[in-house]
Amino acid sequence: MRHRVWVLMTIGLLMLSASAQTWTEQGDAGDLPATAQLVTSPGAGHCQTPVQQIQGNLGASDADMYVICIPNPANFVASTVGTLIWDTQLFLFRCDGRGVVHNDDWAGTLQSRIDNSTGCITQPGIYLLAISRYNLDPVDAVGQLLWNDFPFDEIHCPDGPGQANPIANWTGPTIPAGSYTITLQGAYFVLVGDVDCNGCIDDADLLAVLFAFGQTGNLPEDVNRDSIVDDGDLLEVLFNFGSGC
Repeated sequence: MRHRVWVLMTIGLLMLSASAQTWTEQGDAGDLPATAQLVTSPGAGHCQTPVQQIQGNLGASDADMYVICIPNPANFVASTVGTLIWDTQLFLFRCDGRGVVHNDDWAGTLQSRIDNSTGCITQPGIYLLAISRYNLDPVDAVGQLLWNDFPFDEIHCPDGPGQANPIANWTGPTIPAGSYTITLQGAYFVLVGDVDCNGCIDDADLLAVLFAFGQTGNLPEDVNRDSIVDDGDLLEVLFNFGSGC
């Protein structure tokens, strides 16, 4: 009897562990830094617990953006190869919206894969991972592409006319794509409260929330994403204060 209980408990823990390594899109993930969806879990340590998959759904002319931690750029891989049949694009951004690395087509497929083989990811930290259907591309405030379309089959750093600027919008309408799975390596969960996305929840994050207190809209200080900076956001920062530092 004890053996049976032990086996059932072990199976349960394994199932919980497997479930915790997958992030499923909550509602509709935003497509810009201020509305990017935090990949977080109550039982996960800040930049300490790996996430192996992100699952979501893309509608017409839709891009989804997620906040992840990359503690070791050399180990990072994000890929849709082998999980989908429609034409994907993957992008990685800094938290301020500036582009880092992009791929459209990988190894003769219409799916995408990004890693740090090009050295585009220069330091560990918090990043924004985005997925879109071809040919929905990120542009800056005056409509310039952050990445050129060509070459389709290479991983490349920002090389478009807006390469030095943060993303402000997306251009190129697409039809609905449906569900997707992004497989990950070297990506980790983050905690709510890291406003400045430096991997450490500290007094800078606390001050940012205090200075924005009472403001509404899609703001990075709205850490719980309820469209207003209030005591809920302040409590999130205080609860996780010191994490990742």
